[in-house]
Amino acid sequence: MDVDISEYLAEKLGEYRILSTPLERAVQEMDYAHNLLRARVEHEIAEHVPALGAIADILEISILDLLMAQDRQTFIQSAMTQAGMTADDVKQQLKALAPPSEAELTAIGLEG
Repeated sequence: MDVDISEYLAEKLGEYRILSTPLERAVQEMDYAHNLLRARVEHEIAEHVPALGAIADILEISILDLLMAQDRQTFIQSAMTQAGMTADDVKQQLKALAPPSEAELTAIGLEG
């Protein structure tokens, strides 16, 4: 009887491995596609709104994470704290890299 149970378990494990392999590949392909999409959208946003690209580089954050944050002001404050920078430091670097308009500063969460 122990042999029957061992054979049964080995068979079920083999079935699981066979059936799960294509699913695991699909998940990997979806993750890859998602990362490509994210990179493309962030690149396009940075080209269209250079100040966002610059702030992302300065604070080493994701443009999409910033834009999707429930509270952009808090997100920026947290990123500045993590980077050991003040709002004035960020504004100074930002103005040197991609001089932002007041509207961009407001959209980013660094009101003029």
